[in-house]
Amino acid sequence: MQSEQEFYRCLASDASSRALRAIQKILADDSLDDPACFHRIEAIVSLLEDMGISCGGRHDFG
Repeated sequence: MQSEQEFYRCLASDASSRALRAIQKILADDSLDDPACFHRIEAIVSLLEDMGISCGGRHDFG
């Protein structure tokens, strides 16, 4: 049982690490200037939704 729990802990940790790294890359994207902050946030919301994490409909202005 311990090895199964460890497997799921590692799996969750890996997914979390990948998500945080992807968010970091979005925020570090220098091709977006300050007025484009909305686009950075939208990119993060899209990333979370792509991972199956709903952020609700409030962000959807399109």
